[in-house]
Amino acid sequence: MSLLNVAVWGLGIHARKRILPLLFATNEIDLVGVCSRNHDVVEECMDQWNCRGWIDPEQMLSNNEVDVVYIATPIGLHFALAKQVLEAGKHVWCEKPVTCSYSDTQLLVSIAKAKGKVLAESFMYLYHPQFQKVKDFIEVSEGVHSVICRFGIPTINNPGFRNNPKLGGGALWDVGTYTTSAMLSLFPDQEIEIIYADVITKKELQVDSSGRALLKFANGVTAYLEWGVGVAYRNEIDIWAINGSFFTNKIFSKPENYEPQYKTRDLKGNESLATGQKSEQFSNMFRHFIELTNNKEKAASERGSILQRAKLMNNILNF
Repeated sequence: MSLLNVAVWGLGIHARKRILPLLFATNEIDLVGVCSRNHDVVEECMDQWNCRGWIDPEQMLSNNEVDVVYIATPIGLHFALAKQVLEAGKHVWCEKPVTCSYSDTQLLVSIAKAKGKVLAESFMYLYHPQFQKVKDFIEVSEGVHSVICRFGIPTINNPGFRNNPKLGGGALWDVGTYTTSAMLSLFPDQEIEIIYADVITKKELQVDSSGRALLKFANGVTAYLEWGVGVAYRNEIDIWAINGSFFTNKIFSKPENYEPQYKTRDLKGNESLATGQKSEQFSNMFRHFIELTNNKEKAASERGSILQRAKLMNNILNF
């Protein structure tokens, strides 16, 4: 089996600490290069990972050895960069969300389909056994009554692009998008009614800082979603079913070697606690993305999921 040659565009802290090491460690991948405007960081990464480096993106995109470009830039740049990559004939793996606009997402999906290229969105938690455990609980339940899902983080000392509206800043795109993507994965192919949505922007900020939404699915399930930046840390999902309930912490972002805990209650409210499986969710995600390059049906399914996420985010934003 030939290796898939991947280049990383954008070398922020997250890319250097998590993305590059795990791409390098994935047997099916060859980390062929990195690209950034920061010459010093490019040089540093070239030395550390024994790969090529580009300051000029056109040189990366014209390199025939590059099969995939992983986009790890600020959110507001994703659309323009992904469009460049697809038009250059490369696959795109992109940090979430792919764009901040439903129409922009539609355009990228149409280009990827026309070019026969993969467009993948990096919601890493979807590929951790912890999230599969949530799906399993829903599958065996007699019926789900409601879901509460929260993701909030304290104020970041060096927020960077997160406070810049031109670069896709704001809590909705940074953390809120995790909660909506989770609901779409847990209850696929369901019509969704937005009962209530509120995206909150404080007077002293240029970007939204928190929000909440109440969704109702065609199967009768209601979901209360809440997100925020500059709040006490929450990262959890709580499911209430007819015959029991399920709770787990750190469902989205989690430290390396995290061992998830599952708290369940039976019909009468008796609690039990179980320990889950450790796994590296980014590595799992990369292997799934590799499958997309070899399976047209799975690639089409991923494009469909990206569109669904973008549509729901758009509807919440414009409620």
